[in-house]
Amino acid sequence: MGNNDSKQVKVFRRIPASEVRSLVTRLGLKSEADFVSEEKLENKLSWKELNNPLPTQIWALVSKGHQSAPLSSFLDLIDAMVFQDHSSAAQYMSQFLPETPLESAIKTYANNINFIFQMHKSSASETWQSQGVSMGGNTVDKLVSNQFIESLNAISGADNVERIGKWLEKQTLFFLMQKIAFCHLFHVSVPEDTIPQLTSSFNSKSVPTVLDLCDILFINHSLPHDLRSEWALLFSTHIHGQSFTSMLAKLTNKGPTLIIVEDSQQHVFGGFASESWRIGPKFIGDTKCFLFKLRPFFAVYTSTGYNDHHMYLNIQQQTMPNGLGMGGQLQNFGLWIDADFGKGHSSPGCSTYHHMPSLSSDKDFSIEHVEVWAVGPPPKEDSDDETDGKRSILDKDSGAKAILEMVDRGHHSEGLREIPDEEY
Repeated sequence: MGNNDSKQVKVFRRIPASEVRSLVTRLGLKSEADFVSEEKLENKLSWKELNNPLPTQIWALVSKGHQSAPLSSFLDLIDAMVFQDHSSAAQYMSQFLPETPLESAIKTYANNINFIFQMHKSSASETWQSQGVSMGGNTVDKLVSNQFIESLNAISGADNVERIGKWLEKQTLFFLMQKIAFCHLFHVSVPEDTIPQLTSSFNSKSVPTVLDLCDILFINHSLPHDLRSEWALLFSTHIHGQSFTSMLAKLTNKGPTLIIVEDSQQHVFGGFASESWRIGPKFIGDTKCFLFKLRPFFAVYTSTGYNDHHMYLNIQQQTMPNGLGMGGQLQNFGLWIDADFGKGHSSPGCSTYHHMPSLSSDKDFSIEHVEVWAVGPPPKEDSDDETDGKRSILDKDSGAKAILEMVDRGHHSEGLREIPDEEY
């Protein structure tokens, strides 16, 4: 899918000056105006070791048949593919895809991007991989699926660049993987808001999450910018057992969180809660909340603004639903985890979020696994804390304490108080 007739719009570079200086130094040049040969790129950037055709395609595109090319031209490419928007990336991506056949061109390009993505290592990705979280090698099957390929054919545009730009905007995960692949090719640091740091250690025999790095990239991209820097595991049924009470103790008053659910049919889905969960009869949260699906496909369902039914949490009530819900109406939630914990439901057509189908395999589902993540910097502690912000829900909410005591018919101060700096 060529782009010889399309005009490239000049944009101001966003690539950090420090990254430019680093690349100039790595290549043994004096400035970005200097010319560089293909051999030097292969040697200094270890392209030969990749055993992948994409570096050769990049050289052919930038050099235009000459023996050398200015580094500034490669910087323009890096800037477009990593630091600019979908339309800027489309200017170059369209030139990597021949006119025909489109399906095989996209499949080949996606495989090349995924191959390089799988090789990437950074301080942020290492925090996950060191805990056993995979890069998501099986995700390429989704990338080269018929749905992925045919989605481009369904998009119209004035030219191929516009079509690819619109397509990239819908293919969030591929857009992010492409960014990381080009960072790896040119030894450029991945933008800080792309891969969050894992700030908690699992400390368990098995990996307590169903997420891989592709899932994490996809969800993180939809979070508010100020919450994309770090994640911490608060609760996992693999560690803490299938207990709604234990989950409450871990997620309440923890700031913004992600709820991840896997049902008995291996559908994986969840929701982002924009503020701390609190037990009570009323909905809380705001339009920053959203629901999402990770398997068998990726999708995000953002707020419609039609109502404010974003977050609901209640237990031990006779006339109100008991459990955790997001979106929809009482008894008919977009996502519901029952206080009995083994079951839940996801109602299609939820009015709180756009175009939402049932997230689960069936409207009513059996729970296989649940996990809760804190996202972004830890919330500031109450100023009136007498123990340096280490109080649990039992201290902060006497009503919640009473309810929790009724649930297990006993005192929870031993089992539910947070231990400072706890490792999972």
